[in-house]
Amino acid sequence: MPGPGEVVLEVDVALTCATDTKMLRAGSHPALGPLPAGFGHECAGRVVARGLGVAGVSLGERVVPGNSAPCDRCRTCRRGRPSLCAEPRFLTGAFAPLLLVPPRIVRRNLLRIPDGLALEIAAMAEPLACAIRGVERSGAGRGDAAVVLGGGPQGVFLSWLLARRGCRVVLCDPHPERRERALAFGAASVAAPPDGSGALAELVELTAGGADVVMVAVGRAEAWRQAFDVVRPGGEVNLHGGCPPGGEIHLDAHRLHYDEVTVRGSFHHTPETLRAAMAILSAGEMPARALLDAPIGLADLARSLAAGGDKRPVDVVS
Repeated sequence: MPGPGEVVLEVDVALTCATDTKMLRAGSHPALGPLPAGFGHECAGRVVARGLGVAGVSLGERVVPGNSAPCDRCRTCRRGRPSLCAEPRFLTGAFAPLLLVPPRIVRRNLLRIPDGLALEIAAMAEPLACAIRGVERSGAGRGDAAVVLGGGPQGVFLSWLLARRGCRVVLCDPHPERRERALAFGAASVAAPPDGSGALAELVELTAGGADVVMVAVGRAEAWRQAFDVVRPGGEVNLHGGCPPGGEIHLDAHRLHYDEVTVRGSFHHTPETLRAAMAILSAGEMPARALLDAPIGLADLARSLAAGGDKRPVDVVS
């Protein structure tokens, strides 16, 4: 039985994620907590039990639980930066038939799923919210040349959001099928990663001299370095994909100063971007279903995560 303020969800759909892959390989993550720990953080389900004091959510209601909630009390929360909350409450454990949602997430980030929205699409609210936060952190605007490095789910989410802002988006990825998919998500053109002189020259030509904004949706230091080869003077590099602890890159300090290149990080999401993500998914304007691969069962989960594939619906009772 749930305690005061808690709810229990019957998980109908859980999705795999690149963050799950990072957790599996590293054995740790800020959201994971001490081991042993539940695994999986993108899901949709139905409320099957409520604790004392829970209001505003009904038994049987379809919901998406955010995988975190800020404290709303610490200095960063008070300064409007809840993604950097000093005492966040994270939630993992979605790869299971039932999920206990803690009181803070019930209060702040338990989202109703609009009628007609498929559960597997609604479960994408969390990763889309992270991309919304990244674009919010950027200075990208109408008419800007925007380069997205990485064609996974975050990369195509970023492409769609940047195109909606009026940017001319070029997405770079080594895989032809991912480049092709990016065109359906608003990219004006696609290219190979700028890891050689020919590829870099092509990208500079596609952006008419360099990018105003580069969004790095890859958690590798090599991609972070490439971003600074692509950005034009006065431009911005947004480091959106998280690198492992201890990762380092060396930057040209002369260029940072004299070219006035802005460097930003973007991490996680906020209660507001989660709600914005649900609204976008509900509107049906984004071809989100194109991101879903064939469903798998729990027995195949570890193999799928080790392969580092895109999003897969997981049958949590198989």
